[in-house]
Amino acid sequence: MNILITGASGFVGSGLVEKLIKRKNKVRVLTRNVPRAALSLGDKPEYIKWDPSKEITPARAFKDIDVIVNLMGENIAAGRWSEKQKRKIYDSRIIGTKNLINGLIESGEKIDAFVSTSAIGIYGNRSEAEPVNEDADINSSDFLSKVCVDWEKVVHDNLPEGIRSCILRVGVVLGKDGGALEKMELPFKMGAGGVVGSGKQVMSWIHLDDLRNLYIDAIEKDHYKGIINAVSPSAVTNKVFTKCLGKVLKRPTFIPLPSFAAEAAFGEMSTILLDGQKVIPEKALEFGFDFKYNTLEKALEAIF
Repeated sequence: MNILITGASGFVGSGLVEKLIKRKNKVRVLTRNVPRAALSLGDKPEYIKWDPSKEITPARAFKDIDVIVNLMGENIAAGRWSEKQKRKIYDSRIIGTKNLINGLIESGEKIDAFVSTSAIGIYGNRSEAEPVNEDADINSSDFLSKVCVDWEKVVHDNLPEGIRSCILRVGVVLGKDGGALEKMELPFKMGAGGVVGSGKQVMSWIHLDDLRNLYIDAIEKDHYKGIINAVSPSAVTNKVFTKCLGKVLKRPTFIPLPSFAAEAAFGEMSTILLDGQKVIPEKALEFGFDFKYNTLEKALEAIF
């Protein structure tokens, strides 16, 4: 299979490219910086230089491609959400995805499937008692949910008919050397970990390896269609997550981060820490996906 991928050098994409190549696929990478991507991903993929914020994708990128995998997007936790940073987060997803699809249309090439990305932030902040599946109402009242709504809308409104479309709404990704744990690990190891806010907000997480395998299933299996919640079946509250991480790292967890302190430290970005949703991977389970890491303790023990 010939696969075109954006966001290949990121936390999820780098290992996904490796897995796809091991499965005898040919991978073509769209990137702003070819030398840097090649340093990270090696010489097996093919590279095409492309700036998603400024131009539609060149037609040659789509030649002989079977599936497009869209992982592009500015890291939402890279820094405080100034208006400039929020614009980068928004444009990197919405404008980038639109330019990608417009490039496909202008090329005249035909593909079988388009696998794209969104996030569970689309559901907004929810009560811990309220389970959320793919059919739940969405809440576009805050910044992250609006980004996700518009990101998915670009795909729905612009992707040509006849192409199998699959959008993964990704939860909190747990893995080594990146994602949420990269920022949590040091304070916990120093004994400064603790509950954030009320501790009642629900964290819907997924192990990095399970997420990459879920993308692979979405690429390879024709019955994977529509919206899929990319989370484990075992969402937990922040309090439970904190205690479990402390247990695995063998560190105390008695220094809380009150809501007001999180808001003072991170500004609007504190919603990442203080909001939560109990998200259910109903479609993934229905499609037959096998979660290797279906409990939090098992996932954290494997990582650390």
